[in-house]
Amino acid sequence: MRTYTNPYTKIVKKTLDRLIPFTVHWELTYHCNLQCPHCYIVPQNSREELSSGEIAAILDHLKERGTLHVIFSGGEILTREDFFDIARYARKKGFALRLLTNGTLIDETVADQVKDLHPLSVEVSLYGSTPATHDRITACPGSFKRSLKALGLLNERSIRTIVKSLIMKGNAEEFQSMKALARELGSQFLYDPIIIPRMDGSMEPCSNRLDREELYALHYPEIQTKGEDGNSEEDDLSCSAGMNTLSISPYGDVYPCAGFKESGGNLTQNSLSEIQHSPIFSEIRSTTLSDLRECKGCKLVQYCTRCPALAWMETGDLLGPSEANCLLAGVTKSIIDDKRKKTAV
Repeated sequence: MRTYTNPYTKIVKKTLDRLIPFTVHWELTYHCNLQCPHCYIVPQNSREELSSGEIAAILDHLKERGTLHVIFSGGEILTREDFFDIARYARKKGFALRLLTNGTLIDETVADQVKDLHPLSVEVSLYGSTPATHDRITACPGSFKRSLKALGLLNERSIRTIVKSLIMKGNAEEFQSMKALARELGSQFLYDPIIIPRMDGSMEPCSNRLDREELYALHYPEIQTKGEDGNSEEDDLSCSAGMNTLSISPYGDVYPCAGFKESGGNLTQNSLSEIQHSPIFSEIRSTTLSDLRECKGCKLVQYCTRCPALAWMETGDLLGPSEANCLLAGVTKSIIDDKRKKTAV
């Protein structure tokens, strides 16, 4: 049995047991001013996005249910003219906010408004350490310069910033220089090599994924053998999707997580309780390692960060393996094994 001694982890344990939506990832809009080839979003132009009034009513309900963290993302959140009305209302209700943006629409006035929100962090997407690489990926000339300017404006106002990047075939060579750039800017750096399919099922974005050799080169400097023994058996390849986290679309559809695009219902038609007990939410919550036909006997389980949403999107099988997760687990094991061999010599 896993024990929870830290006060915060005790709180998190209660949210898991009671299905309290502790963290909500809300995609406020699918509209964006960039055109990145890896983007999973497909706008549904025949549907209307929730109004600020509808969003406020849902925020009221989330507050009653015990939600603490709200992550606002898009698309690009600042393409909504009412974004600050929504964000200010969320802060008034006492939510801790994280804002995900590409930064290109942030000027001094916008930065001042962001500061007034006192967000936990503002996370800005960056896809290269040079204008040529970043602007090629975003298909928007000048976007690199504007994103860097935004980071500067936010950091000047003592707002915690995080540079986030998807590492892919078009920018992997600039990984280390992106890390260095983030440090120079005074920002934290987070990266992810996992590119997911589009929400309409298209696998086209995944053509940008790194292969085994490229993943090995990327992760080798990042993985230390000490303390890198992988997951314990207690982790059981589980995640918090559908338990104390959920995702809301611009239209009010609710998903177990931002990467899972099978809805449990819509908040304009269903109660949150009904959605949390829908078939897809219930199935995800009830899945254990023993249910995973291939994964339970896999020698890479210890190194795997299996994502059920990714498995479902890649294969249509919630209980099957994800090709991307399997590849990354194998690379992680190889790096740890190789480094231990060198240390032993």
